[in-house]
Amino acid sequence: MDLNAPVVQLDDFKLGDWSPVEKKPDEGSKALTAEEVRRKAAQASDQTQKLLSPEMLHRQDVFLNVAVTQVLSGNDKLGAGRMQARLENGRADIGPIEVEVPGGSATLRLGYEPTEQDVNVDLHIDVDKFDYGGLARRIQPDTDLGGTFSVRMDVDSRARYLSEILRHGNGRIEFAVWPQNMKSGIFDLWAVNVLVALSQEVDPDKASKVNCAVGRFSLSDGKLTHRAIVLDTSKMRVTGIGNANFDEETLSLRMRPQAKTAQFFSLATPIQVSGTFENFSIGVSPGDAFETVARLATSIIWVPLQKLSGKKLPADGADVCNVQFESAAIVR
Repeated sequence: MDLNAPVVQLDDFKLGDWSPVEKKPDEGSKALTAEEVRRKAAQASDQTQKLLSPEMLHRQDVFLNVAVTQVLSGNDKLGAGRMQARLENGRADIGPIEVEVPGGSATLRLGYEPTEQDVNVDLHIDVDKFDYGGLARRIQPDTDLGGTFSVRMDVDSRARYLSEILRHGNGRIEFAVWPQNMKSGIFDLWAVNVLVALSQEVDPDKASKVNCAVGRFSLSDGKLTHRAIVLDTSKMRVTGIGNANFDEETLSLRMRPQAKTAQFFSLATPIQVSGTFENFSIGVSPGDAFETVARLATSIIWVPLQKLSGKKLPADGADVCNVQFESAAIVR
């Protein structure tokens, strides 16, 4: 099957209250929490897996190509899109799915091969300077949230259920965000909420601009371990170490802020982030508090030396924010 369209306007799909599944009579219109959305998504993926059994996939071969020259969302020109998919010999390969927008692009490839006991999945994502402002306005039309992000993701996993892919995944996850008017609420994701909370905690000055946030992680059997974590603002540079566990849905981070200009009696106390994805806390450990007091007492010595050296971090974070990731691997 080959499908082509010169223009697709997303606003033309007026779904209203329509749902692909029958609503129960007691279901109201109240907004779902992030945990409820994630639980429903897991249930839906597991139900889909039951339909995509090895017997069903081996009964047919399918080849699909879709191309759209221009995608619109209201007045936002989202760009162009292409998709290829094939089902052959019991294996489904979805992708490349390519989306091109002004100043950015995104590519996704997904391989899916079920067995009688489990499912083998390989996921590869390349996102390059993708403008998420249009997506934010589609969720909340009056928002001024904007910015761009890049993601490189290579994950291979063998799990009993689709919803457990990250719990047993291996590979790498890397991201970089260049935000504008960053705030939580619109994208209610645990990683976004952690980032927003950190930026407000380490640099609460509203005049300070967040230049970028960069994270590079290795994934081994569902455990995410840092290779590099940096949060850069116009006045502070924050580096971190830490890990996350997708099986237990917990995280632990230690972030160390540094003022870009040497200052007498600067606090810059290291910050601990710990807890679950949905309920984490940010605080200071006793050891870090003692270290801060010691640094305050000795600032009259090391601050003049730093000022004499003339070395200071760039306000725009150019030395760490110009990130280039290697392309994700190509699925066979």
